[in-house]
Amino acid sequence: MKISYYPGCTLSTKAKSLDKSARAVASAIGIELVELPNWTCCGAAFPLVDDNLIGMAAAARILANAKKEGGKLTTLCAFCYNVLKRTNNVIATDKEKRKRLNMFLEEDYDGSTKVLHFIEVLRDEVGFETLSKKIKKKVNIKVAPYYGCLLLRPYEEIKLDDPEAPSILENFLESIGCEVVDFPYKVECCGSYLAISSQDAAVDCSYSILNSAIRNGAEAIAVSCPLCYFNLDERQKEMFDRYKGFRGVPIFYFTQLLALAMELDVGVDPNQHFVSPLPLLKEKGLLKMEVTR
Repeated sequence: MKISYYPGCTLSTKAKSLDKSARAVASAIGIELVELPNWTCCGAAFPLVDDNLIGMAAAARILANAKKEGGKLTTLCAFCYNVLKRTNNVIATDKEKRKRLNMFLEEDYDGSTKVLHFIEVLRDEVGFETLSKKIKKKVNIKVAPYYGCLLLRPYEEIKLDDPEAPSILENFLESIGCEVVDFPYKVECCGSYLAISSQDAAVDCSYSILNSAIRNGAEAIAVSCPLCYFNLDERQKEMFDRYKGFRGVPIFYFTQLLALAMELDVGVDPNQHFVSPLPLLKEKGLLKMEVTR
């Protein structure tokens, strides 16, 4: 199976472990991720002003190029997925905006590219039951799935899963042998871009999420968004100082956990984690190396 792949900016810089682990697991299960030629930033945020079409231009060009490459496009970053999926919906459903965007881009794009998050590819194109047969070792960790905001909302445009009671990450984690930990904050905001403008607020939001997961028994958190990863992992340094009794918890991209299950030596770089996952992985027999700090 070949599918066009849009990495986006962050996966080429701060979130290389997400990109690297996804490429490795895709190859191992027979999916060829073909990086979209000459891709640019998607714009990072979907414009909320109704007539701000220029804010959709970058995403529209990406979608038009993906149609030329086969008409199916996958991505990993929740922000990229949200922007591409919502822009595609506008082009497909709003004739006037489609016309204006095509005039600006000198394209003839109709919104027909199928935009898939990589977790969707695993669910709908591969199947979690099939995926479970390809793993070599169960990831026997108590993992809390964290969705955040943009992977699921707004439902009318995204339609990945139930925005209030999703199950796609839970089903994925179960397929690779994890013990899924349910907790009430899995669809709450981590603070997002407040990490730049109001760090204290972002720390408070992220702490509420982590504290809830830990209190419900989580040994690790699974995410798909690079910004969620940053807020939940990197901000733990402030949480240790601010909240008495707080204990850290490792954060993983869901593709890193799949790589562990497939015994692929990619993705888990202790230098990319504030809270090192190595002690936990060694304890669970998932890492054949000495733990260093």
